[in-house]
Amino acid sequence: MASLDSRTMCALTLSFIVLTDVFIILDIPILRQVFGFVLLTFLPGFLIIRILRFGKTSLEKTLFLMGLSVSFLLFVPLLMNFAYPPIGISRPLSLSPLGTTFSVILVGLSLAAYKKGSLDLQINTEGFKELIGKIMAPPVLGAALIVILGILGGLSIMFYRDSIVSLLLELSIALIIVLIITDKISPRFYALYIFVIALALQYSRTLASPNLLAGSDSLYELYFANLVKANGVWNPSFSALNQLSQAINNYYAMLSVVVLPNVYSILLNLSTVWIFKLIYPFIFAFVPLGLYEIFRTQVKFSSKSAFLAVFLYMAYFAFAQAFPIVTRQQIAMLFFVLAVLLILNRYSQASKKAALLVLFIGGMVVSHYSTSYLFLFYLAAVCVGSRFVTSRARQKRAEPAIPVAIVVLAVVITFGWYAFAGAGAPFNGFLSVATHTFNVVSTETFMSTDPAVANGLGATAGGMSLLGLLGHYWQLITEGFILTGFASVIWRRKTPKMSLQFFLFSLASLFVLAAVVVLPSVSSAINTWRSYCYALLFLAPCCILGLEVVVETVSGWLGANRGLILKLTSVALIVLLVPYFLLNYNFFNEIVEHPANYAFLPTQNSIGRSVMYADNASWSYMVNGPEPIETDYASTWLSGSFGQSSVVYADFIRAAGLVGYGNISPNSIVVLDSTIVPQTGQTIPSNAYIYLAAQNVQQQNIVLPQGTQENLSSVPGLATASRAYDNGLAEVYRTS
Repeated sequence: MASLDSRTMCALTLSFIVLTDVFIILDIPILRQVFGFVLLTFLPGFLIIRILRFGKTSLEKTLFLMGLSVSFLLFVPLLMNFAYPPIGISRPLSLSPLGTTFSVILVGLSLAAYKKGSLDLQINTEGFKELIGKIMAPPVLGAALIVILGILGGLSIMFYRDSIVSLLLELSIALIIVLIITDKISPRFYALYIFVIALALQYSRTLASPNLLAGSDSLYELYFANLVKANGVWNPSFSALNQLSQAINNYYAMLSVVVLPNVYSILLNLSTVWIFKLIYPFIFAFVPLGLYEIFRTQVKFSSKSAFLAVFLYMAYFAFAQAFPIVTRQQIAMLFFVLAVLLILNRYSQASKKAALLVLFIGGMVVSHYSTSYLFLFYLAAVCVGSRFVTSRARQKRAEPAIPVAIVVLAVVITFGWYAFAGAGAPFNGFLSVATHTFNVVSTETFMSTDPAVANGLGATAGGMSLLGLLGHYWQLITEGFILTGFASVIWRRKTPKMSLQFFLFSLASLFVLAAVVVLPSVSSAINTWRSYCYALLFLAPCCILGLEVVVETVSGWLGANRGLILKLTSVALIVLLVPYFLLNYNFFNEIVEHPANYAFLPTQNSIGRSVMYADNASWSYMVNGPEPIETDYASTWLSGSFGQSSVVYADFIRAAGLVGYGNISPNSIVVLDSTIVPQTGQTIPSNAYIYLAAQNVQQQNIVLPQGTQENLSSVPGLATASRAYDNGLAEVYRTS
C-alpha cells in the first residue's frame, strides 16, 4: 500500500494550478482548454469536498464535487462583479480578474485542505493494476465507443448530412440495455454507462449543427452571455423595453446565462456557442447519475431496476432534444437533483448538509426560474405531507423531515433574487401566471389547447402515421405502468417499496401533471415537456415497479415459477424500453422514411440545402432544426450595417437569430405581428430593415407571435423595398 500524504498532494495541486495559469497566459491551444476545463470543473469541488469530508459513497462525493464546482463558478464571479468596481476594477468579468481571483482562492483552498490533512490519498499498487485492467475491460471500451459514436454521429450530420453513425449509436445503446437487462454487464459499470449514454445522446444532437440548435431560448441566452462578456460586468437592472421584453428579460437574471458560460469562454478562449454545445451537456450528464443514486437509496429494488428507471428518463425525447435548447435549465436541473439527494438521505453532519442544501438551492435559483418555483412547490408539499403522515401515525418520525426553516429560507432566496435581478422580470412573470391562473381557474379548467397535453392523454391518435401511432401508444403504456406502480406502492404500504419522502415527491409530481392538464395557464408557463421531465424524476421508478407488478400478477394467474417470472420480466422490460427509446429518438422514422440519409461516409448526401433548412424533418430526424451558417452571416452583416437609431423588422421566431447571432439589441427589433401583417394600413417606416431568414425565403412566409403563418407578400413595403443583402439563403431588405 502506497500513499500520497497531504504535503505531496498539496504540491501537486499547486503545481497544476500554476501550470494551468501558464497555459492560459501563453494561450497554448488544446492545453489551455483541457487543463482549464479540468481546473474549473473539478478542482474547486474536489478541494471543498475534501475539506468538508462530506458524502457517503464515491458516486455521491463525485456528484457533490460537481455541484460545488459549478456553485464556485457562479457565486465567486458574482461577488467579484459587485466588489471589484468600487476598488477601480471596472471589468471584473474579464481574463485578468477572473484568472487571478480563481488562482488565489484555489491556492487558499489547497493550503486549507493541507492543514486539515484532507488531501491524504491511499494508493494500492495491486488496486492500481486492477484499475488499469478495468480500463481495458470490454465494458469500459464499450462505454468509450458509445461516446465516440455520439460525437461522430453529430459531426457526420453537420458535415456530411449523413445519419448512419447516429443510427448506430441508438442501436448500440439499445444493445447495452438488452445486455444489462439480461445481466451480461456487471452492476459496477452501471454508473459509467448512465454517464456515457447521457453524454452521447446530448452530443449527437448539439454537434449536429454548426451553431446552436433551433430554439429562441438558447439564442437569447447567447445574446445575454455575449453582452455581459463584451461589457465585462453584469448590470442586474438591465431590461429590454419592447415586444420581446416579456420573453427575454427573465434570461438576464440568470447567472447560468450571464456568468457561467463567460467564465468558461474567457478562461478557455472558446466561443460561447461551443461552451453551450460541449460543456453544458457534460455538466447535465451528471443529472442522471444523481437520479441513479437517489433511486438506489430511496426505492427498494435492485441496482438494475434503478438503472432502467434512469434510462426511462433519458429515453424521453426531451432529454437530448429539448434540454440543449434551454441551457440554463440544464444547470438548474443539476442543483435540483443534488438538493433532492441531500433532502432524502440521512447524514450525521447536519450543519454541513444544511449548508450544502442552501448553496444548491441558491445555485438553482440563479440558474432557472421555472425550476426554482417548481422546487418550492415540491419542498412545501413534502414538508407538509411528511408532518401530516407522521402526525396521523402518532409516532416519532422515522425519516428526516424537511425543516420549516429550510423551506422559509428557500422562499426568501427565490423571491428575493427574482425581485432583485433582471429588473424583477422573473418575479413579475410568476405573479402574472399566478394571478391569471387564479382568475380563470373556473372558466379555463380542462380547456388546454396544448397538443402535447392531448397526446399525453391519448386524445390525438387520429391522422397519425403507423410509427406515430406506435410512439403515441408506447407513451401511453409507460404512463399506465407509472400509475400501476404508484398504486402498488400505496396498496403495499405495510411493506413500503420506497421511502416516505420519495413517495411524497412522487405524489407531488402527479399533482404537477394534473395541474398542467387542468389549467392551461400552468401548461403554457411551465411547458408540457418540462413538467413531464420533472415528474419523471420521481415517477420513473414507478414505471419499472408497475411493469414488475403486472408481470408477477399475470404469472401468478398462470402458475409460473420464480425463474420463469424473472425471464418474463426481462422480456417485458426489453419490449417496453427499447422500442420506447428508439421511437422517441426517431430511429424507425429515419430508417423507413429517409434511407438516402444513411449512405456510408464520406459520400455527400444529395439532399439540397434548400430542402434541408426549409424543413429538417424532410431530410433527417436525427437533428433538431438545423440553422444554416448563412443565417449567422446575414445577422452579422445586418448588425454592422445599421446605426443605433435604425430598426429591423423580423418574424417572431427569426427575431431570436438576430439577437443571438447578430448581437442586435432587442430594443432595435420590431416583431412582425397581427398589427402589421397582413397589411392593415400600418406601414413600415422608410430606412428600416426587413430581415428574412433562410426559412422565410424558402417557405415564402413569416410566423406571427400567435403561431399563424402569413405569405411574404402580406408584409407591407416589402415589394417596394430594395434588397440590401442576399447570400443565397437569407435576405435583408431596406425600405425606401
